[in-house]
Amino acid sequence: MCIRDRGNKGRIITKKEYKILRHMFVSYVKDESGTVSHQEFLRAFEDEGPTGPGTVIWNSSVASVFRQMDTNSDGTVTFRELLLARYPQCSPGDVDKYMAKYDSQTAEDQTAKAQESKVLTLEQEEELEGVMKMFDLDGDGLVDKKEMALYCTNLGIDEDAIEEWFSEFDLDKSGTLDMREFKEFFRAEWGNSSPCLP
Repeated sequence: MCIRDRGNKGRIITKKEYKILRHMFVSYVKDESGTVSHQEFLRAFEDEGPTGPGTVIWNSSVASVFRQMDTNSDGTVTFRELLLARYPQCSPGDVDKYMAKYDSQTAEDQTAKAQESKVLTLEQEEELEGVMKMFDLDGDGLVDKKEMALYCTNLGIDEDAIEEWFSEFDLDKSGTLDMREFKEFFRAEWGNSSPCLP
């Protein structure tokens, strides 16, 4: 059980502390691994340390901190290992509970915010129906990749982006976007100032 003493050193992991540490950790990760390597950790502290003769001592101290956090000695530090090092009076089970709690809240918060900010108004819905008619050159009620490309490549949008859009929004994998899929694409992109909107 995590214990909180009067000096706040025993540690109950607050949501605010968790978010700060998560943000810091993610900024250290420079690849898709989700872990921080020894080199990534050293690079994160290069700008903080001294130059000249003190560099060796600084790098040695940073390396020592890394080794303490790398509890399984695999040469990388996970976010869980960081939390265990930062909150030594928390058991691994406690840390897991905090991670499950705060990560699920974060995911729920992000999903809720994304959906709130990307709800189409009635005017936008009507506008998208007109935009779809512009894209739907053969009038079949569907927009295929060629139709999308004819419009978007004139705006400097390459075929790779169009492929990516279709892989994400062509839910039935038919190679076309129906009205629902087309609206979903623009609903998701609208908040990002989609370059395809006329």
